[in-house]
Amino acid sequence: MKRLSTACRFMTITTWSKEGIMERRVNVLWIVVSLVMLLFFAQTPVTLAQSANYELRWGTIVAGGAWQILGSAMLEDVKKENPKISGSTVPSTPTATLMGLSQGKYNIGFSLGDATADAWEGKGFFKAGPIKNIRSLAAFYPQATQIVVWEKSPVKKIEDLKGKRVSPGAKGLSNDLEAQRLLKLYGMSYDDMKVQFLSFEDAATQFIDGHLDALLFVTLPFPFAAVINVASQGQIRLISIPDDKVAELTKFRGVEPYTLPSGLYKGIDYPVKGIAVRSHLVVSENMPEEVAYAIVKTIATNFSRYPVTLKSMAYAKKEDMAKDIGIPLHPGAAKFYKESGWVK
Repeated sequence: MKRLSTACRFMTITTWSKEGIMERRVNVLWIVVSLVMLLFFAQTPVTLAQSANYELRWGTIVAGGAWQILGSAMLEDVKKENPKISGSTVPSTPTATLMGLSQGKYNIGFSLGDATADAWEGKGFFKAGPIKNIRSLAAFYPQATQIVVWEKSPVKKIEDLKGKRVSPGAKGLSNDLEAQRLLKLYGMSYDDMKVQFLSFEDAATQFIDGHLDALLFVTLPFPFAAVINVASQGQIRLISIPDDKVAELTKFRGVEPYTLPSGLYKGIDYPVKGIAVRSHLVVSENMPEEVAYAIVKTIATNFSRYPVTLKSMAYAKKEDMAKDIGIPLHPGAAKFYKESGWVK
């Protein structure tokens, strides 16, 4: 009786009838099966097909700009190959995109290596505070030094720009930031010259018309339309940055040494030394892993088409997508790059 009493305390069956035993066995079996299924699905990665629809708000650049053209092409490919992803591109700038990502205005957008590194650390144009809720998705082509003067200009080196009429493009861009860093290495600032903040296209027009002495283009894509335009109007010269100054500039995260290949522009049959920052995609840390994975997989699959869309992409390699830009990779992107053997 003692043994029977002990056994009863561990039994969930409260009746000794045949029907009761069968009913309890069925219930226990159902519970076991349910638990097994829960464990299975808990350990199975969620695919895009299983997830809800996702809308991309993609920060690019002004209409007709390189990122707007490239971003539109990439977005169309992503939507075509992943029906659950929708969205549109939105005109922006690297600074505005990074701020927009931190505020939830965007969930994906183009930026540059130096701007993203500064945002992460709360430096440069982001002294209001670091932005930590962003992740790297994919890196692409370099944007490099192209400081333009006319062939007969007395400006032969950077320090000769003192007192001259120059344009670094518009305020708040990577080119503006790196131009200021470059001048500082020579003990100069914008106060030492006559600076006009213009669009790159307007700067080229002012240069052609004789209203500017130099185009202070330090980190721009290549071949760049504004420089092509200028070179078509007369013989230009591109000024290199000396090695010691390149070494100083590349101490900043997101900046790398880069030599512009010869033959990009009419009459420029020599390499041009300088720096570069990478065009890349940044996303919100909250982007679902399966969405990030789907985006980079689609871009990698269609990578060979993008140099036709944007010539600058001819200077990028597919495996460059995994390049370290100084902030953490999104887990979805990291997963694809590991599968591709591009990262460990």
